[in-house]
Amino acid sequence: MSRTLLASASVLALSSLAWPGIAGAQQKEETTVLEPITVTATKRVQEAFEVPATVAIVEAQELQDRGIASAGELDRAFVDTNIRSRSNRAYTNVTVRGQSSVDYYEPSVQLYVDGLPQDPSIFSQLLPAGLDSVELLYGPQGTLYGRGAIGGVINVVTRKPDNELRVDTAGALHTQGGDASLLLNTPIIDGVIYGDAALTFRREADQYTLLGSGQEIGGTDDLNGRIRLRYAPDDSPLDVMVSTQRGRVDSTEEQFVMESMFNDRIALPIDSRYRLDTASFGVNASYDLDFATITALTGYQDRKLDRTTLGFQTPEDQTTFSQELRIASDPELGNALDYVVGVYGQRLDFERRTPLIGQVSQQTIDSYAIFGDLAWHATDRLDISPGLRFDYEKARARADGAVTIAGERSFGGVSPKLGASYALDDEWRVHGLFSTGYKAGGFTRNVTPENIAFTYDPQNTYNGETGIKYRALDGSLEASLSAYYNVTKDYQLFVGDVYLKYLQNAGEVTAKGINLAFRANPTERLGIAGGLGLNRTTFTKYENSVNPGIDYTGNRVPYAPEFTANLALDYAFDLAEGWGQLIPRAGMTYAGSVFFDETNTIGQKGFFLVDLGLSWKVSEQVVADVFVNNVFDETYAVYGFTEATYGNLYQLGTGRAFGGRVSFKF
Repeated sequence: MSRTLLASASVLALSSLAWPGIAGAQQKEETTVLEPITVTATKRVQEAFEVPATVAIVEAQELQDRGIASAGELDRAFVDTNIRSRSNRAYTNVTVRGQSSVDYYEPSVQLYVDGLPQDPSIFSQLLPAGLDSVELLYGPQGTLYGRGAIGGVINVVTRKPDNELRVDTAGALHTQGGDASLLLNTPIIDGVIYGDAALTFRREADQYTLLGSGQEIGGTDDLNGRIRLRYAPDDSPLDVMVSTQRGRVDSTEEQFVMESMFNDRIALPIDSRYRLDTASFGVNASYDLDFATITALTGYQDRKLDRTTLGFQTPEDQTTFSQELRIASDPELGNALDYVVGVYGQRLDFERRTPLIGQVSQQTIDSYAIFGDLAWHATDRLDISPGLRFDYEKARARADGAVTIAGERSFGGVSPKLGASYALDDEWRVHGLFSTGYKAGGFTRNVTPENIAFTYDPQNTYNGETGIKYRALDGSLEASLSAYYNVTKDYQLFVGDVYLKYLQNAGEVTAKGINLAFRANPTERLGIAGGLGLNRTTFTKYENSVNPGIDYTGNRVPYAPEFTANLALDYAFDLAEGWGQLIPRAGMTYAGSVFFDETNTIGQKGFFLVDLGLSWKVSEQVVADVFVNNVFDETYAVYGFTEATYGNLYQLGTGRAFGGRVSFKF
């Protein structure tokens, strides 16, 4: 089956990349030029086409057109990506190229907003108002980002406050809830100081019916506010932006249905709810030296999660302080060598409480790193990109109650990288990459008397990738095809009973696959974007101290689908003078089968989701949409586990929703 899929994907990839040659022999309408796209997640400005790795960028307008409102929905836009709530949205599971976030405290894909690292719980929130684009660097990205970036990095880029007075507002109402956003941007001192304020709100309707009472339950309220000030005088090399943000999520989404009540969405009548409060403060400062730019990034985040699951309360608090200082060359100068060099430090304080057994566990984790990444333009066609990162981490843990712990451990890691990119001509480019990922060891945060061990060792990933990219001279088509193979040693996995899981090493994992992605405007009216990913991620050597007699070698890693695909189509019809355009849209997503645990006994079969919409683009400032998401009302599980009393229990994805959306820009 896997060979057949690989063969089919290869044929499709070659057909897609050959499009310009075929289309050139035919009479066609004037094309719409796709502007060259730059990426900033590499910590220096680069054209995405020239990066010797797989990079994907989606602009804000495309996300809005497709109704993608949160980071948790980005798998509808990025290939070989699967994002699902794991029990609740504070523990969102993100899988890229088979690297799943089985450690929900340190997910395998890291989220950044304007260069600042975000608490994992932020995946649940709405994308920020004033969004510019979202970038995905496929991993491992250990050299630039260090711990946790095994699967990659999602970098959310916003439009900074500027000298323009503007108001952006949008709102949607549908059968599964609604959302609204408001952004006000204004100059404070003309040409010197600017500011913006944003407010976003989302209401998700109840998704379940409680067994026995018939009460509707499972809804979520999500409110977020942000204020930013920016000092950036005209013609000054200094640019400083200060931001502060608060968010609150109140939810009863963490409901569970038995297998016999799956299609009826009838949940067990056991108390499950949570409140997630987040606060953050950030400073993004840069100074232009002409030949290079110095950037200082300071971030502070505080989250409080008051959570009760199936009657079991486990509140958590976490604060994170991070500081990065780097210098990056100016690629516009055309030097033979471009570079970024920097240092990074972070302190994380964590506390988890289990009132039922009087247990309190605390941790302080200090992380430090030095990193550098170069791009040597050896010829006008050949770029060679080495990189290196040194990480040091110290973890201190204390636990009081049923279990008493007082300990300290230190870890160090080296993450090298070597990439090369070669332009075959002005349209075709090939690349090869060796990259690594490092995730420190430490103390498990879930301390209970059931733990067999309380510490775990570092995890290391070694990745090889090769690929080819195409960009038509007229900008009408961009496409990429890549293949990868990576091995992870001492894979960190949550093990044990579902109520008492804790982190341990579970042996060796291998991931291999191919990605195809394309974006095209074959005519000025028609837009097409899509991709597919084939992946096989398995335990190639399973070792688990909890169950030393059990061997799951050959089993698939949880939450890693073998096949994912997406396709988006839109076509613009001009209306009468002054009436704008009508744009029908269609989006299709396929998520292959997944397992929810390493035993491979409970999971979700592959399924399609289809979304349809119609936009009335009155002008660039006014747009109205009607839409239907999950047209066929597919019922599917996003998480599941086996429980001793009730058997297999599941959480479900959102059902069909139809409604409308309007947006105004003044």
